[in-house]
Amino acid sequence: MADIRAAAAAAPVKDAPGALRGREAAPPAGKAAPAAAAPAKKKSRKPIFLIAGVLLLLAAAAAGAYLFMGPSAEPTATPDAASKNKGDKGKEKGKEKKEEAKKPYFVEFETFTVNLKDPEKFLQIKLTFQVKNVEAAETIKELMPIVRSAVIPVLSAQDPTDLMAKEGKEKLSAEVVAAANKSVAGTAANESIDAVLITHMLIQ
Repeated sequence: MADIRAAAAAAPVKDAPGALRGREAAPPAGKAAPAAAAPAKKKSRKPIFLIAGVLLLLAAAAAGAYLFMGPSAEPTATPDAASKNKGDKGKEKGKEKKEEAKKPYFVEFETFTVNLKDPEKFLQIKLTFQVKNVEAAETIKELMPIVRSAVIPVLSAQDPTDLMAKEGKEKLSAEVVAAANKSVAGTAANESIDAVLITHMLIQ
């Protein structure tokens, strides 16, 4: 009889349908009952809207700066500036033509071999004429036989002793220039020969 009462006392007693009392219903010792899960927080969309707004403002500012600094920033040429530029270009062209006119041109002759004033001596000489412009140079090349014919008598009339001295060479150069200019008088090379260079001379 005592065993039956002990078993009845140990059996779980139901307070309500589906609820148990006793050791099975109680939470384990030292552990608290699990708390209910907290509801998930909703993410805020404010930072996304702020970033998008800033980007739009930057794009609008860049477009405005381009429109303001683009076509309007380019300097337009005024009539005074245009005429000044035109005048400067004209001066430069005139300067170039002037420099071109000053630039010397050279016409090289073939070697002359002539008898000198002393019949036993002869002169071998090479001359190069310095002229004012390219047109005169071309004319002298075309008239070279005439120029040679005018220069040969001047060379033949020289004294061998005089040609050995510097003064004699300078005198010969002046006489050759005068004879050459006279031979092309009335042509495009009129008075265009400024000097003659003696690049080779041999007296035998």
